[in-house]
Amino acid sequence: MQSAGSGGDLAYDVIVVGSGAAALLAACRATDLGARVLVLEKTDRIGGNSATSGGGIWVPNNPWIAEAGVTDSEEDAYAYLRGVIPGDQIGDDTIRTYIRTAPAMIAYLGQIGVPYRPVKKYPDYYPSAPGWKPGGRTMDCAPLDGRELGDDLGRLREMPPASKAFGRINLSITEVSKIQAVAKGWQKIALRAVARYAADIGGRLKGSRDRRLCMGEALVGRLLLALRKRGVDFRLNAPVKGLIREGKRVAGVVIEDAVGRHQHIGARRGVIIAAGGFERSSIMRSANIAAPTSADWSAGSPGNTGDLIAAGKEIGAATGLMNEAWWAPVVRWGERSVVLFFEKSKPGFLIVDRNGRRFMNESITYNSYGKCIYGEDYSIRDRVPAFVIFDRTYRENYMFGGLLQSNMSPDWMNRDAFGPEGFLRKASSLRSLASQLGIDPDGLEATAAEMARYAETGVDEQFGRGSDEHDRQYGDARVGPNPCLGPIEKAPFYGTPLYPGDIGTKGGLVIDDDAQVLDDAGEIIPGLFAAGNSSASIMGDKYPGAGCTLGPALTMAFRACNKLMHANA
Repeated sequence: MQSAGSGGDLAYDVIVVGSGAAALLAACRATDLGARVLVLEKTDRIGGNSATSGGGIWVPNNPWIAEAGVTDSEEDAYAYLRGVIPGDQIGDDTIRTYIRTAPAMIAYLGQIGVPYRPVKKYPDYYPSAPGWKPGGRTMDCAPLDGRELGDDLGRLREMPPASKAFGRINLSITEVSKIQAVAKGWQKIALRAVARYAADIGGRLKGSRDRRLCMGEALVGRLLLALRKRGVDFRLNAPVKGLIREGKRVAGVVIEDAVGRHQHIGARRGVIIAAGGFERSSIMRSANIAAPTSADWSAGSPGNTGDLIAAGKEIGAATGLMNEAWWAPVVRWGERSVVLFFEKSKPGFLIVDRNGRRFMNESITYNSYGKCIYGEDYSIRDRVPAFVIFDRTYRENYMFGGLLQSNMSPDWMNRDAFGPEGFLRKASSLRSLASQLGIDPDGLEATAAEMARYAETGVDEQFGRGSDEHDRQYGDARVGPNPCLGPIEKAPFYGTPLYPGDIGTKGGLVIDDDAQVLDDAGEIIPGLFAAGNSSASIMGDKYPGAGCTLGPALTMAFRACNKLMHANA
């Protein structure tokens, strides 16, 4: 714990730690409410997990939801969240606070130049819950011309290649949802994107990066422009090494410069921690996350090593949900972890254990993969890794992990994707593929035979795959009777190990409904606020819909500033 003395070498009203969406919104909001603000980013890149994410924000009862042909209400939203989130994890008041504040937050984003609109036919993740909606609650950020950022475009953390068409071309959530769902007109969307990218001659002369920013890049880029207009001080390569206290109050931070010197910076009103989770810390993962686990399996930002969660604990802050993550299935391609968001719903896709047997509904929401692989109490160890299996039909028709379908990009054009150094194994028979991957061949053949029968009847008798609207969202509507079920029978066959990865951890500092950090006794630590993955998620261990990471992160950052500056939303 650091002592502030006279308040530090420098002083601001508010210090924001992190540079993801929650941090940048907090900096804008606090500035608009009259504060002098400093933003501190540990790394040399701006945006954290927000910039590499889909950028979607889940806002129930938002002002524009009618554009998606959906009606919503506070009571519908409450019924849905209360039906999904365990009551022993998150209280009723917190759920209602989120529902009431998120629309005001999204309106504020629009006011500062970050416009969002609802995505049609993008359903919530739990169709059986009361209050579920078939679309409209997930909202998509308007694309941004990256040239507006100038030199900061090179400092903006870039989305992974697997999230881009051809590994290079950016698409909005609305666009990618239509392409991945093989919806009517998807080819025209893809062709327009390719033509636009090729026509940007200036961009191509500078490199391969697409200057039309979408998803998380658009969100962070637009927030960065809003910060520029406000003249907010911003430092990169400024890791925070500790929190300064004056009595019980947090009054600033200690940062480390490039040569290891420490500098005290005071915060007259408070410090807002929005610095991400601990997914990239092997030590914190080993202490909290189910085993086996690895920081290499995470798709989170490299700087997310839980430094500020640890700093909070050092001054007595409580933590919660430390064993939880925003789980997502990943495959490894060299040093990269590639998240499978859409691939798992397509027909002809299997996930099996070492015995060659299925153990889950492959089309289930990606956050549920954690408990499907590890078990409800995180005690199962022998499903890591699991294995993805598909055949020629799947490979010809669907993207996989950023690899375009072979009818557009044949195997011979992607030799680096195959073999020990790639991320896929290929064989002329299922038995041969099983041998390569270390799977029981009899079990795998029996599972393929079962799947062929389910594909014919349209009913997954084991796990009910394709039986609800969430599953079918990214199936193939051209396939019947079930758009998520298809046989695995045509050589060559493909497979790869699958790991319980994540897009960030969920555990962090415990906060109240105004994002004030609490101590172990449940008392407020004055001057300390937290939002995003630095705090224990207000979604509990669930993922109610696309954008339920950023939605709460931004909403709690918004509330933190209102409380800190004593303003009403």
